[in-house]
Amino acid sequence: MTSHPTHRWTRLTTAKWEDAWAERLRFLGPQSVAFLTWPDSRAMKIEAYCDEATARNLERVFGGRRTRLAAHVWSGNPSAPRGPISIRKRLKVFSDEASWRQWGKRAPRGIYIPAGMAFGTGEHSTTASCLRMLCDVHPEPGFAAADLGCGSGILAIAAEALGAGSVDALDNDPAAIRITRQNARRNRCQNIRVLCGSVLEWPSANLRKPAAHAQYQIITANLFSELLVAAAPRLAAALRPGGILIFSGVLVRQIAEVRAALEARGLASVRLVRRGKWCAGIQIARPEGTS
Repeated sequence: MTSHPTHRWTRLTTAKWEDAWAERLRFLGPQSVAFLTWPDSRAMKIEAYCDEATARNLERVFGGRRTRLAAHVWSGNPSAPRGPISIRKRLKVFSDEASWRQWGKRAPRGIYIPAGMAFGTGEHSTTASCLRMLCDVHPEPGFAAADLGCGSGILAIAAEALGAGSVDALDNDPAAIRITRQNARRNRCQNIRVLCGSVLEWPSANLRKPAAHAQYQIITANLFSELLVAAAPRLAAALRPGGILIFSGVLVRQIAEVRAALEARGLASVRLVRRGKWCAGIQIARPEGTS
């Protein structure tokens, strides 16, 4: 991005997705993105000020509309790849390919999520909490995992790096599906299936239902609270007895409702982490024969 933007990209969406769009567009910098809302309206308008190439890419990936600015309206610094993020001495997340390739096969295991057009780079508190919890659990080698709301695919890639034998990565956003596939290829992943669909219809025949019912040992779900509550029955049914659900994307004021919905489906709460306004947690499916 140039220091003086020449274009504006705009897109209409609903106000409840503001936090998701803020994360998606955070690479632009906080001074280059505006969210506009109106009284008594659920609609929200996003405006991003950037150079022509970035505006064109935003339009290609997310739709919306780009227009040329009549005058320069920006003063700020261009974004740049950040240094690697270390996760529990088990993972190291790189944002530039050169550093990742130089790291090679050294421990901790390096994964590469490019800076820029990624929905999750490991920096946002929701993604960072999921990564830490994923590193804290130690399932048996070759475990089956699912990443619901995969975004950039970072959690699915991390699960394979930590020993998953199979990972189903699901998102209903075609842009997220495309980016997850790209990142899986970049990281030379062999065990990730990328599925397009809603968590409220998963698992189902059109989403390649797993051969064995309740096969997952770990499910990561970085989703909004409304989706977690609605999907609670499906999450519980998809976990093996003793299986682990790692969830995030929940605001502090919403956590009681989410935990109640999960516990009502037999998922016992064992850990809760608060980072700023966000919560993440671990719920475990009770072994068969327990209540």
